[in-house]
Amino acid sequence: MLVKNIFISLISLLILFIFIIFLYFSYFDTGLSFTFHYLKSKADENYRENQETLNIINIQNKKENYDNNFDSKLGLLSKLKLDLPSINFDSYSNQIEEQSIEITNWERSNGGNFSNKFTNFEQLNKQNINNLEVLWKYNSVNDHFIKRNWMNNVEVNPVFYDGIVYFTTPYKEIIAIDAISGKVIWKFNSLKKIDARGILFWLNDQNPKKSCLFVPIRDVVFCIDPKSGKKVNSFGMKGFIKTGTVRAAPVVWRNKLIVASLDTLKIKAFNLPSGDFAWEIPIHPINKNFKGGTPWGGISLDSQRSLLFVSTGNPRPALYGGSREGNNKNSNSIIAFDLINQNIKWSFQEVAHDLWDYDIASPPLLTSIEINNKIIDVVIVMTKIGNTFVFERDSGESIFDINYKNAPISDVYNEKTASKQIFNNIPVPTIKLEFDFNDLDNRSLEDRNKFLNDIDSYKFGWFEPPSLEKTLLLYGLHGGAQWPGGVFDPYSNNLFIPVNHIPWKIRLFISSDEEYPKNLKKEYNLYAKNCSSCHGKKRNGIYVTSKEKEIKYIPSLIDIYNKKYSSFDIFYSKILDKHKSDFTKNELDKIYKLFKKWDDKINTNNTGKINFQWSQLLYNDDLPATRPPWGKIVSLNMNTGLLNWQVPNGYVGKIKTGTSNFGGILVTKSGLIFATGTDDNKVVALNSENGNELWSYQMDSAGSTSPMTFIWKDKQILIVVASGGRYHNYDDKSGTIYAFGIKE
Repeated sequence: MLVKNIFISLISLLILFIFIIFLYFSYFDTGLSFTFHYLKSKADENYRENQETLNIINIQNKKENYDNNFDSKLGLLSKLKLDLPSINFDSYSNQIEEQSIEITNWERSNGGNFSNKFTNFEQLNKQNINNLEVLWKYNSVNDHFIKRNWMNNVEVNPVFYDGIVYFTTPYKEIIAIDAISGKVIWKFNSLKKIDARGILFWLNDQNPKKSCLFVPIRDVVFCIDPKSGKKVNSFGMKGFIKTGTVRAAPVVWRNKLIVASLDTLKIKAFNLPSGDFAWEIPIHPINKNFKGGTPWGGISLDSQRSLLFVSTGNPRPALYGGSREGNNKNSNSIIAFDLINQNIKWSFQEVAHDLWDYDIASPPLLTSIEINNKIIDVVIVMTKIGNTFVFERDSGESIFDINYKNAPISDVYNEKTASKQIFNNIPVPTIKLEFDFNDLDNRSLEDRNKFLNDIDSYKFGWFEPPSLEKTLLLYGLHGGAQWPGGVFDPYSNNLFIPVNHIPWKIRLFISSDEEYPKNLKKEYNLYAKNCSSCHGKKRNGIYVTSKEKEIKYIPSLIDIYNKKYSSFDIFYSKILDKHKSDFTKNELDKIYKLFKKWDDKINTNNTGKINFQWSQLLYNDDLPATRPPWGKIVSLNMNTGLLNWQVPNGYVGKIKTGTSNFGGILVTKSGLIFATGTDDNKVVALNSENGNELWSYQMDSAGSTSPMTFIWKDKQILIVVASGGRYHNYDDKSGTIYAFGIKE
């Protein structure tokens, strides 16, 4: 009896203890609350066993044939057999040095003309990384804080030359800072918002005093004196040239400044040092029937070959292509421009007739890879839908096989989807493209069941097109690989890519500028009185938001005559069945005639304008509805195209779930990966061999650009810009630049 009482007492104490912990998590610490509930859900669904994105496959040191089977849901690989050649590092060393020496000073955003943010520096390493601390920081908004929206985010990777760091702020400024002390040397007010993503330091070999810091600002490029911070008036029109909108950092080739213009859709060349216009190359065929396909993702230069590599965006209109038939050539593409002959040497399109905003967002990465004991100069392209392409630079020939399969057709009138799309297994895709309801997380069964109960209102699948009838669920809209792109380590032959893996939803709807048919005014008044409050005055459907933040779509009634109700009897029976309305049969007949005339007008004259709404697929806690990781860093072996490892990138509460990230990474020869841009406002250092976290620092804000590094006065310094993140409002801590190093 005594034993029984003791046992009951112990159980009671245990229950009380668990209850106290639960109250603490629930009411005193939101991060810990999330941790508690999320750990519980992981246990409930046996998370570690079925989470394919955390399944790490390490193949680094294997030199034998592989016969691997990967999870079929990822659609990655089945019984692949590859011979893994060894790398001859003796023959490789010269080319490695050539790749790395270019970014010793970090003279161009994204690590030089090759857009590869890799450095040979080893002063910061795995042994001393825990001693890394802030040397100085500078807050650019202290003096003139005005709350701005996210479009003012700093997305420019800083540059460094001769002891000075150059960067931009959310407040129209270009600033030069002493690399050691953090003291401001000069400021230049551009008078316009700086929304470019790259700048360039150009050393004028003929006259160093006429060197330029080239900064794209809206539709012009400024030439700023790096020493004084004043415009170089001898350049262009008293310090600037009109280029059309430029986002990517310019390059210099044979004393010509090369830019990629978004609004003119041309590669443009200007003579240096004068700034006089030289020539231009169109990006798209003259007879193109679409807008968009802009070169906003970035450009890279092979000076020896005189080849400029450009990644392009999606065509416009974005999610409906009825007005732009065909594959929309050179959109969603990597293009190699011959600068000597001023033409396109070769191009490759990843997504034909894009309906998903699957543009190639990151700049092409130039490097050399040894395959089958042969060194090949390549361009690597990382994409939002998880593909990694490796092309021989001269020919555009793919190093790995590219496979296609038949794509689904659209149910939207006048929409003709591409017949085939790319379906690659190797290199291993960095994200799963196709949404599956099994992806829904169990941390909130209530939220999960809401989606499952409404499953008939959704559509999903590999390259399934958007619809007027159902909401499309998909991945890839904001990554995979986003605009900073990845990094290639020529010593290990590994590619490192920060990626997003967040579910989105898209719904098309029609808004017609045309009024109802004028000869059916009575019929329209009948519709307006009884139907328009829910279905819209123009039948285009509406979205309503409840107090619970749930967005509900009331469907469009456009084109129902052609699609669903081909006879009045069907129309009549459906209306009665769905709405139990008080309409008489005669009244419904009048509305039916109105719909028919209205639909005929839209379909015949194509006056119906298809618009879209999109948003992330979230639970009520404002976190993605699917299982994490929602952001990660991936390592690929570029000899084989196989996965080395992948780890979550970013924390929610105390759990490393991975978060959306629009920052980037830097990789060093010493085996460190520096990463920023996550929603937790951290900069972290990872072990490049396995992805293990070695160091972290909590910044004031999130970053939206890659870290950069240099050595000055025998000290390696790491520079990180914390500007608030891609979709965050700004506060008085935004626009801060940090300098990290080992204090003596």
